Amino acid sequence: MFLNILMILSSVFFLNTDQSNPFAFQLDKDVFVRFKALLVNVREQRVSPQEAEDSFKQIMHELREIYPNQKDTIQDSQMYFPLTKSNISAVGGKGGNGFYVRRFNLFDHSVSGSHPAHDIFIYDRNRDCVDDRKGEYVDIVSVGDGIVLASEKNWTDTSSYKGGNYVWVYDIERGGLWYYAHHRKVVVDAGQIVKGGDKLGEVGRSGFNALNPRSDTHLHLMFLSLDDEYSPHPVNYYSWLKDALVVNESTNARPLRKDFENVEALVTKKLKPLKTKYSDLNLNKKIKKK
Repeated sequence: MFLNILMILSSVFFLNTDQSNPFAFQLDKDVFVRFKALLVNVREQRVSPQEAEDSFKQIMHELREIYPNQKDTIQDSQMYFPLTKSNISAVGGKGGNGFYVRRFNLFDHSVSGSHPAHDIFIYDRNRDCVDDRKGEYVDIVSVGDGIVLASEKNWTDTSSYKGGNYVWVYDIERGGLWYYAHHRKVVVDAGQIVKGGDKLGEVGRSGFNALNPRSDTHLHLMFLSLDDEYSPHPVNYYSWLKDALVVNESTNARPLRKDFENVEALVTKKLKPLKTKYSDLNLNKKIKKK
């Protein structure tokens, strides 16, 4: 147990936070800080894949208990197109073949060889992140209703990680996760409630691979469904994009302060511990600050 406490404390200590975020470190950080710490620890390979998987499942267990999914992932797939003034013609590949899964392990950073996502492009010949046809930056919007689990705003060209500036959203309708990567700018913070069409950021070229001149400017978008044991599985949602609602102008997500009660409910509700290999992990455990 002592080792687990040390691991959690070290995760928070090494976590780079955005000091402008009014939520950061004011509430009991629980869900959001644990999720961001998990992302960082997996990327830096500070935890084993099994430890990472158990931590992930506990976080998803909490979210599913408080936000039971309202839609069936396959049967009800209505969504908003993730880029403003855009549609299915912007999706890379032919007929959705840009999506492929060979080896996928969200918890093992050394596993590669898959592209369990779709890349959605803007027309940007000079690589300045401005769509040459629209003459403006292009907004990335939430495809549905959800809660922002984590975001990264401070990527620089000296950073080595692939996703650049990103946003993770828990889909409170389907009970899965959306991962939006390579933003030029991110405008939401962990804990914000977003609706379909709300602006998350702007299409950019952040990320180790996206910065490469050979890479066209795009949004990398992945959806992970969760099974009954909270294990993540990539879903090819190309057919959903074909029927997605076009957003001509994004809307602004409600400020975090107005969602304070929602966030407070999320991090304080008492839940039974989820049984995992590490049986001494406790969802309701609080670590006292020294």
